[in-house]
Amino acid sequence: MFNNRSELVPRPSKNLLIAQDIQQKNDQNSFKTTSTSISSLKNVDHLEKFFLKDLSINRVHYGKYLICRTVEETFYADEIFKLIIEDELNEVENIFLSDLISVENFQINSIFIIKEPYCVMKDKECFIKIESPTDVQMVFNHNIAKWQSKDSFLSADQLNLLGNQSFSNKDFHSAVKFYTWALDKQKEAKIFGNRAAAFLNLNYFYESSKDCKISIEMNSKNEKAFFRLAKCCYQMKQFAQALEALENCLSINSENAEAKRELNRTKKRLIEAKTGEYEFKNLIEACRDKVLRHDIADFVSDKIYLDKEKHFFKAKASIKRGTLILCEKAASIWYKAENMVQTKAPKMENFKLLINQLVHNPFLLQKVNELAWHKDALVGQNFCIDVARIKDIVDRNSFQSRPVEFCSNFKPEPNQLESNSGLWIKSAFIKHSCLPNAQKICFNDVVFIYASQDINENEQITTSYVNNTQTYHERSTSLTEYGITRCDCKLCQMDREDELTSERDSYVIENKERILKLVEQDSKDVNQGLDYFNSIKDMYKNRTNHKLCLAPALLFCASLFRNKGKLNKSAKIYADMFELCKDYQYDLAVFGLVEALNDYFLCFDMENAKECFKKLKEYSVGHQEYFMHVCDAKIIDYENIHQLLN
Repeated sequence: MFNNRSELVPRPSKNLLIAQDIQQKNDQNSFKTTSTSISSLKNVDHLEKFFLKDLSINRVHYGKYLICRTVEETFYADEIFKLIIEDELNEVENIFLSDLISVENFQINSIFIIKEPYCVMKDKECFIKIESPTDVQMVFNHNIAKWQSKDSFLSADQLNLLGNQSFSNKDFHSAVKFYTWALDKQKEAKIFGNRAAAFLNLNYFYESSKDCKISIEMNSKNEKAFFRLAKCCYQMKQFAQALEALENCLSINSENAEAKRELNRTKKRLIEAKTGEYEFKNLIEACRDKVLRHDIADFVSDKIYLDKEKHFFKAKASIKRGTLILCEKAASIWYKAENMVQTKAPKMENFKLLINQLVHNPFLLQKVNELAWHKDALVGQNFCIDVARIKDIVDRNSFQSRPVEFCSNFKPEPNQLESNSGLWIKSAFIKHSCLPNAQKICFNDVVFIYASQDINENEQITTSYVNNTQTYHERSTSLTEYGITRCDCKLCQMDREDELTSERDSYVIENKERILKLVEQDSKDVNQGLDYFNSIKDMYKNRTNHKLCLAPALLFCASLFRNKGKLNKSAKIYADMFELCKDYQYDLAVFGLVEALNDYFLCFDMENAKECFKKLKEYSVGHQEYFMHVCDAKIIDYENIHQLLN
């Protein structure tokens, strides 16, 4: 990617006319963000100014920065944004912006700095390639006379008024510009407060909080500044700071109804973070109403600790099965249901969403960077986004939230939430095992993690990143998406040592779609299902335990017997599936008990139905409200039979 030749190739000179001509061409080699993205990790104060005439092609100009302005409207072509800039010497150049960079600021005559620009030549076209949002900094105050706007010569009061007019018109970017010009002439608490309000409306929480604090320093009785500061802190999950700001706000005006509401909301978040006690009934009802993003605080049990050397959570003390270990709201999550974007890469869409959040939240950036395998002190000190690093973090740590199920009579409601990808930072420190000791329960953008087994002191906390009823080959392939090239859990070790694993894997992969198709077609051919099950069972003859590939085979057999009307038989097989899965496959174990209960009930075998319900209640992890929801969602006519079952 870099030009290592001793003689650098100078950038071809061109005038604006040539640049406008190039603008009209179709670039056949558009760039997209990749793992080789280049990001500047230095603050502009540590860089030296230079000009477009000094650019060399196919080179990153380390230690340098450009100041320039846009001379043509930004336009979108070939999946990238393009614009034309000029510098103080009237030299012009093309800029290609990645889709990670917001283009609202790049209006005609917008002035900005490009840190350590990367100049590229492709197909005789020269351009500067920018991929990280923090590689660009907008400039409002400068001493370049010919670029001075006539508005910048107005008085502070006049500029503040223009900012207010832009604010009223919801043009918050222009409002920020006018307020910044006003502050350059006169530092006033009122103007800082106004700019904070504009930043807040742009969701620039960090920038807004800084202006609020300055406004408060200049006027300690500034009620609005305290309230806005509280809102910024809340959005950045700084609930203690939000509480303090709200208390100060109410000390100035005890009748502020909105501040009172925010105070109560903030106190709830602090209680959640301290105790791990949540309003599950409200959470489940919100999920029923298809609420995708919940207002909730993170919780980490005091029974676990983060081993920073080894990068994973361990038990600080013995943990009983069913204990809540961690609750976390996604740092970012992308839903197809919100965007209706036709994409096969929800993880990439979430990466873009996360980058947009990180630009205005250095606290979140610091937390995300903790997930990097290779630490860089420079990144921790500077508010700079290393695009390649963040992309790698998202690729290795994102997972899909499984929507809470709402169904009755075996007919799930249509669900548009299944196409999603999210990043949960704390949860990423819980590592993978195909035989996990913890279980995830998702409520859209919130994940709860419970101990699914008794966990010993100093034992590593694990969940399974993959479906552990898959073959060894399928699991190994799926794990590569998380950067895991080899799993050393007991199940994988046994599979590697078992001489029949390869034969069994091949058989399952070749035949399971055929058997699944029979189930989906409501076939009554139980013999094919039994043959499939018995063949896999024979290939486990060297094993006494962890025969998890049998679980889907049992599921298929039970479904085929149900299709045939043999409910006593299907119920027995579902119960067997529970026994097979209960230690390490929580979801299928619960499913097996629920389906066994349903089938026993439908064939009026109340004794076995009650026994299944008793096991289900004892086995389920999570809050009682969640258990009731699972029953209501999955058990036929649960409202009418739950008293009988109890």
